[in-house]
Amino acid sequence: MFGFLKRKKKDKEAQKEKKEEKKEEKEENGAPDEKTDPPVKKKRFPLKLIIIILAVLIAVAVSGFVVYKFWFSAKPDAEDVKPVYEEIELAHVDLPEEMVKFSFDHFPELYDALITFNREMELFEAEIARIDEIAARYPDQKKITDKEKKVWVKTKESLKKSFIKIEKPVKETYVLFRVNKEAGLLLIKEKNKELTEAAQTALIPAQEMTQKLKQMEKAPDGLIKGTVYKLKKKFL
Repeated sequence: MFGFLKRKKKDKEAQKEKKEEKKEEKEENGAPDEKTDPPVKKKRFPLKLIIIILAVLIAVAVSGFVVYKFWFSAKPDAEDVKPVYEEIELAHVDLPEEMVKFSFDHFPELYDALITFNREMELFEAEIARIDEIAARYPDQKKITDKEKKVWVKTKESLKKSFIKIEKPVKETYVLFRVNKEAGLLLIKEKNKELTEAAQTALIPAQEMTQKLKQMEKAPDGLIKGTVYKLKKKFL
């Protein structure tokens, strides 16, 4: 009886040893354990999805900055922002630089009219030069070119004479302001509206003629140059 039990115990130990040996062989051969779950593959985010997420985040950040900059940030009052004078070349304005600046400071609307006047004179000169070039190429058609040129020259000279008359009281007011500031300020107040209206009235016939030239002008290439051109065309 005891011999039978000992033998049975030895058989169990032998079976256990065989199982352990088989397990070791499987591990050495790289076979997965029967009780061990198969390895789970890690999911990877596609590169395209990552790029889209980053783009969205950047767009949100930029939008937030723009909203803060132009909406929530403190804006200076319009009264606190004063225009700054910048010297520009006005070849057709017969006023020294200090009087041009004086007009900017005390006759702001007239100053704008002076800039417009200078631009109109440039357009007139360019158009007259273009007609002269055509006349030189086709001398046998001189009657046509002379007739057209005469209209442009007449309007140009009329515009020039009108602004010479306007520039004269500007000179007088400037000198009076330098000599007697109080009297000069009174004259500025008196002349401001009169000179501005005279300048704007003188510009009307010229602008009607040059309107077609402005429409034919081609905007320069480039975002910045094109924008500057459009602004000049709109306000000048």
